[in-house]
Amino acid sequence: MKPYIKVLIAAVIIGVLIAVFFYKDIKNEVIAITNNASEISLFQVGVFKVYDNALNFSESFENSLIYEDNSLYRVIIGASYHVEAKIKLEQYFTNQNITYYIKDLKVNQDIIDKISNFELILIKTESSEVINSLNKSILDALKSVLSQ
Repeated sequence: MKPYIKVLIAAVIIGVLIAVFFYKDIKNEVIAITNNASEISLFQVGVFKVYDNALNFSESFENSLIYEDNSLYRVIIGASYHVEAKIKLEQYFTNQNITYYIKDLKVNQDIIDKISNFELILIKTESSEVINSLNKSILDALKSVLSQ
């Protein structure tokens, strides 16, 4: 075999090995970035196939919104991003004897920014009236994103 063919084959093998190494490294970084997507916790009280049923049910709550998800209409009565705010809302809804399901939803940073300011106050308050008002503000901020 001619010497330049040996060098060419060695160069191709080394190039493939380096490419595989960098591909694995980049793939792991992309997966890590994707898994760090922001999530909010939604306090869901009902899921319906028919919008009118969801609308009728949502009227039994002082603050709620409806959003469509995979042809289902979800009735949401609260949302949080920070763990402390989630705990505060859990206590608030439990004290009101409201049964709910926590549904996590991946969202972009814009949504997090919209609700974070309200949550900072929510975390510090003990007043039910203030919690209710802040929760309404959070739901209003989400309506443009989640509702029909």
